[in-house]
Amino acid sequence: MEQQRVMFRELIQQQQENFKGFIKLIMESTNTRMDLQTKDIQELKTSLQFTQGEVDTLKEHNLKLTERTNTLQTDFYKVCDNLHIITDKLEYLEGQSRRNNLVFEGVLESPGETWADAEEKVKEILKEKLQLNHVVEVERAHRVGKPGGGRDWPRPIIARLLRWKDREEILQRAKRLKGTKILINEDESIKRKRKELMPELRAARERGEMAFLRYDKLIIRPRSSTPHPV
Repeated sequence: MEQQRVMFRELIQQQQENFKGFIKLIMESTNTRMDLQTKDIQELKTSLQFTQGEVDTLKEHNLKLTERTNTLQTDFYKVCDNLHIITDKLEYLEGQSRRNNLVFEGVLESPGETWADAEEKVKEILKEKLQLNHVVEVERAHRVGKPGGGRDWPRPIIARLLRWKDREEILQRAKRLKGTKILINEDESIKRKRKELMPELRAARERGEMAFLRYDKLIIRPRSSTPHPV
């Protein structure tokens, strides 16, 4: 009987040892897995921190690029504004330079004709055809376009007059050239500008305002008021 109790205790003790060993094995395995997971988590955390650093760097770089883009855009707008101002000034200066220009078309062209020859032909038309008794001062006169070219008609002459008053008188007398091949017109740029102003001229008159063209400017004069150009 005593022998059986001894055997039973030894069996229980053996089972306890086996259970402890099993528990130890499980714990070691669990610890190993936890260590690996902890390592993975730490590596992931490090990676995330590195990625966040890159993201922050990219954000900072993007912010600088945005600021630079805004600066460039502002500079671009300033350049555009200045360009518009310069363009307007150039157009104004060009218009002023053409203010006293007249175009003579249909004037016979001589071989080897010089600017002086063209100027004399203009003066002859003014005196003989338009019967202008006073001297009209012509600053310069020259043909427009390349000579020759197989054309059947003479190149037009652009003449710049010294005085605006002479220009206006010549245009008024140009109707005397009816029946000849000679035509006298304003510079095309002036004609185009005046044509563009015609709708506004008519609208102003429909509103009961006094409106008229002076050179390439539209003058609108409200009743009992001084004129103002548009």
